[in-house]
Amino acid sequence: MRLRSVEDRLVAVLAESQGSGVLLTADLVLTSAHLLSVGCTPNVSGPEAVVIAPGGRADPVRCDVVWAGHPSRCDAALLRARHALIPEEGLAPLRWGAIATGQPVQECQVLGFPQVQRYDEVELEAVQIAGTLLPLSGLLRGRSVLRCDHHPPAPRPDGGSPWAGLSGGPLFAGPVLCGIASSDPMGWGHSAIDATRLTSIAEDAGFVSALRHHWPDAPPFEEVRSSHPEDIAYEERYAKALKARYGRLEIFGLDDLGSNENSWDLDTAYLSLEARAPRRALDGDQHLRPETQRVEDLLGSRPRTVLRGEAGAGKTTLVWWLASHAACRTLPPKLSALNGLIPFVVPLRSLAAQGTVTPTPDRLPTIAQLPVEDPPSGWAGRVLESGRALLLVDGLDELPQPDRAPARRWLAELLRLHPRTRCLVTVRPLAVGDSWLESEGFEELLLLPMSDTDIQAFVAAWHRAARLECERFTDAPHARRQRGRLDSLERDLSQEFQRNATLRDLARTPLLCAVICALHRRRSGLLPGTRWELYSAALAMLLGGRDDYRRIHKPEGITLTVDDGQQLLQRIAAWLVRNGRVELSRAQAVRQLELAMGGLRRVREQGSADQVLTHLLNRSGLLQERSTDAIQFIHRTFQDYLAAKEFRDNDSLDELLGHAAEEQWQDVIRLVIGHCGRSEARRVISGLLAAADEASDPESEWPLRTLAAACAIGSAYVDDALHDAVWGGLKALGPPRDDREYGFLASLGPEVLPILPEPEGLGAEQAARIARMLGSLGEVALPLLKQYGQHCSFLARSAVATAWRSQPPQRYAEEVLAAMQLHDVSLRILFPEQLSALHHLDRIGNLSISQDHSSAELRRGLAGQEVRWLELDHNSVLRDLHFLREHPEIKHLTITACPRLRDFSALADLELQLLGLAPGSPDLEVIATSTGPLPQTTSLILTLADGFSVIEQVLQVFPNLSFLGLHVLRTASQPLDLSALHIRPELRLDVLNTAKVEILGAEHFGDRLRVH
Repeated sequence: MRLRSVEDRLVAVLAESQGSGVLLTADLVLTSAHLLSVGCTPNVSGPEAVVIAPGGRADPVRCDVVWAGHPSRCDAALLRARHALIPEEGLAPLRWGAIATGQPVQECQVLGFPQVQRYDEVELEAVQIAGTLLPLSGLLRGRSVLRCDHHPPAPRPDGGSPWAGLSGGPLFAGPVLCGIASSDPMGWGHSAIDATRLTSIAEDAGFVSALRHHWPDAPPFEEVRSSHPEDIAYEERYAKALKARYGRLEIFGLDDLGSNENSWDLDTAYLSLEARAPRRALDGDQHLRPETQRVEDLLGSRPRTVLRGEAGAGKTTLVWWLASHAACRTLPPKLSALNGLIPFVVPLRSLAAQGTVTPTPDRLPTIAQLPVEDPPSGWAGRVLESGRALLLVDGLDELPQPDRAPARRWLAELLRLHPRTRCLVTVRPLAVGDSWLESEGFEELLLLPMSDTDIQAFVAAWHRAARLECERFTDAPHARRQRGRLDSLERDLSQEFQRNATLRDLARTPLLCAVICALHRRRSGLLPGTRWELYSAALAMLLGGRDDYRRIHKPEGITLTVDDGQQLLQRIAAWLVRNGRVELSRAQAVRQLELAMGGLRRVREQGSADQVLTHLLNRSGLLQERSTDAIQFIHRTFQDYLAAKEFRDNDSLDELLGHAAEEQWQDVIRLVIGHCGRSEARRVISGLLAAADEASDPESEWPLRTLAAACAIGSAYVDDALHDAVWGGLKALGPPRDDREYGFLASLGPEVLPILPEPEGLGAEQAARIARMLGSLGEVALPLLKQYGQHCSFLARSAVATAWRSQPPQRYAEEVLAAMQLHDVSLRILFPEQLSALHHLDRIGNLSISQDHSSAELRRGLAGQEVRWLELDHNSVLRDLHFLREHPEIKHLTITACPRLRDFSALADLELQLLGLAPGSPDLEVIATSTGPLPQTTSLILTLADGFSVIEQVLQVFPNLSFLGLHVLRTASQPLDLSALHIRPELRLDVLNTAKVEILGAEHFGDRLRVH
């Protein structure tokens, strides 16, 4: 991997005079305004410049002048090339900023093409002028001065400056662009160079407007106090180390296909999952952002996120994917704001093992123990201070309960000190409260169980990764046979998932879906039927015939049976649970194995506990040493399963019950029931009921009663009296009162249906929570969902409508939605099958259509419908809105992330009252060109990803505008300028200023402006 340097952004500019420039993007150049001047006025009437990019195209490229300042006040200009000067992916990320110190800054440089550097008198050649930046020199003129380190060049014979041609060249302090060269100051004998500061350029409103139009994703300014050239080289090595560590993924079950390699390219195996975020509201209207999207789509506009997900849901895989791609600037467009950031991965399990949960900034790069040397002194602090850090805090639930509050304080203080740091925290759903980090600006996301479509995609990805192994076989006929077998297995498993609802329910997380894929391959299609059978079969596969299957005999001189391996691993797992840990040192693991081997004579005869541990690390596939002297299970689910078996085998069920109220022990109790016989199961369930009876409040009683119910569901035998006690106690708690209690009840699955109340008599909030839960229970919940669809509450009916995404599209439309009042709820379309089922429904009020559908497909799907509010989002194929001409009844239209949409002409035929536009949609200029003015549209809602100058164009496109809603996302950094809108006295404005940017012109509006 090669990261191109910032120096590759240097270009030559040929205009009224020759100069230099710097590439801001692949086709946007910043240069000096006086190069374009005729007399003293910049010529912006046409394409007056050509640009040569030495690192890109060999031929000159014509450019248009999109903005120019006055040379005497703001000597800078923006040029837009007619085609890319260099491949976008070839550019290092641009960092720019302001000098934030009065002290000289050493090891700075100016780049350009001055006359003194020309050869053969006419040929351009670049120069690199190293020197010291003097921030206080030129302060009153808004300039910076670079004092050259080397001997100054001789004057030209004609008396002109030898630096002529350098104007517009970039001034860098280390990797940060701080200005552009502007002049050779008199009196210094050509030993100093004046530069126009970026901060002075950014104060020009015209520059801000042009930048937003041509480069809406421009990064915020950094504060520069020193150049630190050693940081640049280290960051390249750090990025390589991140890619090496996190760019590959261990995929369960793929390491027994014939080689020792059990890690795979992360992009081959990565599966994008869905997540849910709470909707936001703006002035009473629904916010434009959909409630459920792919998690990558939701993360882009959320600088601080708490991501919740069940065990094995893919939280850590997402963290790895973000870390490896952000460092290499290869994240997709929706996450482009993260490209070039410096990821600090903080696996909290490792922190706890190291005896701290409050690391200082200098420790952040070393926590994950990457294969790279220690960073330069103070590097992590400089990254944080510049706002370039991506903090990825993984596994909050893996901290012991007493350590979570100190960890929260540490994180909160770090982010208050460095407020521009982007941060993702992962945690299991019920480990901490809903608003645990809300006061620090965090937004919540919940990873959803894999949908049927996701399961099919995962099966395809797993087998695709498995087929890569066949490419390593030297025996071509054998490779063909294995590929053919994998093709057949993939088809069979895909069909089995379509037929078998029970199997689908077992595969709702990536971990368990991978286990099923591996077992299906090993067993040639025979699959377990329960969760415990699934885990047991997986352990047998890993501990049993794996080496025999691969014809590997005693590689460490040790042979373990399945029972031997399980007994040994149970001891380690139980120790981890008892100590509230997920990692242990090698010495601690050896001690536990010594205790276990006390009763395993045949194992003792084969080697020491240290040798047995080495064997388990190398051969079992269940233990791993992710960093020096830190051993853990490949996933906590296997740790909890084996610990549960140890507690049961060691007659320690009472010890488990003594910790029933502790969240970290509850997963172990859920799993122990599968190991229990009839009397033991009764003992566990009765103990949980007794603990629930003694609970002091409902907050403590809910988890205990749902845990008892989960154990009753998992037990092979529960007598009628105990069954009635379990479900009767749970029913007596009443409907869930909040999302936490709703989560407890939903975790029980379809078995909870008999105790759920019918909707009559329930309030709106209670009915909505139960309807949301019913949506996750599968087809068995359809009869009760149909009843909740008749509830008078908008909230309850909205929850029923939302459940469509997880139900059979045609059947749900016919049996549930067709019987509902839909005129006031929002119906969300995600799949083509849903779009084709719309003809079953009547009087749809609000319709939200996501994903890729062409204009023709939308026309067919909406035929015969009357829709008043339509939302189109994340559609990468839609090019026109012609289908809307058949729906003149549409009054409200919102458009989000439809990048190819260019033809808006249909809007002129609608009586459209409200239009909403969010990031990823065409700007107002495209709409104006396509439609002309829209006098019928009186309300406009814009979601802004960065600074925005509300200019007269808004009123030109919408001459009768009476309401403007603006949502400024947290990523914004530039002021919001409302000044040009004050000419319309009847205009009301509502601003959701999430980023807390400065609002200019607010004084003109009085009580017509509301900011929140």
